Amino acid sequence: MFCPNCRAEYIDGITDCKECGVPLVTSIPAEPEMYKFVKLLSTFNLVDIAVIKSLLDDGEITYYFIGENFNQIDQLVQPARLFIREDQVEEARGLLKDLSITYLGLSSLSREEE
Repeated sequence: MFCPNCRAEYIDGITDCKECGVPLVTSIPAEPEMYKFVKLLSTFNLVDIAVIKSLLDDGEITYYFIGENFNQIDQLVQPARLFIREDQVEEARGLLKDLSITYLGLSSLSREEE
């Protein structure tokens, strides 16, 4: 018998986990799959972020941004950085390949080295 919460193993006859107080199960549930994320690009432009999110959401890509809110406070200091689930990077690149946006005459997108 196993606790589905803390994954502790118990001998037969025990029905609840001593630590968690939940009913035991006969087999351990599979652990959630963990993904590695890689940095794909950076931008200073809030419009870039909105367009990128829209494209990635439509493509059902798993992603997150770091620094998108900081960018609103002090623009051009630190870009927002986009991270994509490692196994979806090529698909995301395909969705974003034609994206060409500029900010203050400068290229606002910097793509990570391939």
